Amino acid sequence: MSFRTLVVLGSLLVGLAPQPAVPAAAQGHANCAGITRATPQTPECDALMAAQPIPDVTPIPFDLGVIAGQDFIYFDADAVLLYNRPDGDEIGVFPAGRSSYVNVLQISGDWAEIRPNRWVSLANANFATPSTLTGVLINRMDMPFAWAIYDDCTSLTPGGAANCRQSGSFSRYDLMNIYATVTVDDLDWHLVGPGQWTVQTNLSIVHPAPPTVFPWRWIGVSTYEQNLVAYEGERPVMATLVSTGDMEDERWRTDAGVWEVDLFWEAGPMEGAAGSADVYALDQVPYHMYFNWREALHGVYWHDNFGYYWSHGCVNLTVSDAKWLWDNFVLLGTRVYVYDEKLG
Repeated sequence: MSFRTLVVLGSLLVGLAPQPAVPAAAQGHANCAGITRATPQTPECDALMAAQPIPDVTPIPFDLGVIAGQDFIYFDADAVLLYNRPDGDEIGVFPAGRSSYVNVLQISGDWAEIRPNRWVSLANANFATPSTLTGVLINRMDMPFAWAIYDDCTSLTPGGAANCRQSGSFSRYDLMNIYATVTVDDLDWHLVGPGQWTVQTNLSIVHPAPPTVFPWRWIGVSTYEQNLVAYEGERPVMATLVSTGDMEDERWRTDAGVWEVDLFWEAGPMEGAAGSADVYALDQVPYHMYFNWREALHGVYWHDNFGYYWSHGCVNLTVSDAKWLWDNFVLLGTRVYVYDEKLG
C-alpha cells in the first residue's frame, strides 16, 4: 500500500461530509475597522500597515520537476513536414498549430527531433517558456491578501481616480495585504497600502475564512477569484493563482461541486476537442491529479495566464505549484471543492 493511500485512509475515518464554515471574517484587519469612505485613514490602520507591509507568506520554490531541462515547441502552421533526419527526405506531415505543443527529443542546428526518427524544421517553431510564478505557503493570516492580475495604478481614496504619481502602482502578480474594504457604487475598493486603494476587479483575493470546512486535507478552487487554496481543516496552508475553464462555454466549464482525487499521472499527453476549432494536443503535461473524470489539477508549461479563465475544464497551475501539491499535499481521495462566490 502506498504512502498516498495510507495517509488518506486515516482522514476518511473522520467523515466525508463538509462541516459548516466559520463565520466569514471582515474584509480587512480588525485594526482597520474604523476605515470608511469618509475616513480613509486612521492611526491604528497606519500603524498596522507599517508593521505588516506584506503578507506573512513564504514563496514556493521554482521547480520544473519532471519536465526540467526539456523543451516544448508549437508551430505557426496548421501542419509541418516531417523528415527522416536534418535536411533529409520528406516522410510525412505532422498536424500542428498554436494549441499543439510537442516535446523536443533533441536539436541539431535548425532542426528538432519530435518523435523517434521524425525531424522538423525550426523555421516556424516557437519555444514554450514556463511561468516563473509560484504560489505561497501561508505562515499567518489575520487579513485577506491578493495578487494583482493587471498592471495598474492605485487611488488615494476608495472610488477615486487612479493616481500613479501620488498613490503608486502595482504590477501583475504582485502580492499585497488587504487592510480594509469599502464599497462604492456596488464595487469593493480595497486598501492595499498607505494611501493605496484599488478596485476588486484588479485582484484575486484569498480570504482567511474558508468557503466551507472538510476534515483533514482538502483543496478549494474559486472559479470567481481564479485561485486555489490548500487547507488543513479550517487552516489555509498554501495558495496560488490558477486558470480554470471558460465560464461562457459549457463544454469547457470547470464543474462546481465536491470531488475526490482518484487518479495520478506524473507526466503524459493531453488532447481533446478533435474535429473542432478548439482542438489541442499537448506532450508531457506534468503532474496530473484527476478529480472529476476529464478534469484535473495539473501543471502547464505553455501559458502564463494565471488569474484568468483559460483551460478546457482542468485547473491549470504553474509547474512549480503542481509539483508542490503532488509532492506535499494531494493524496488519493483528497477532496477538491470547486465553487464560485459570485454565484453563491
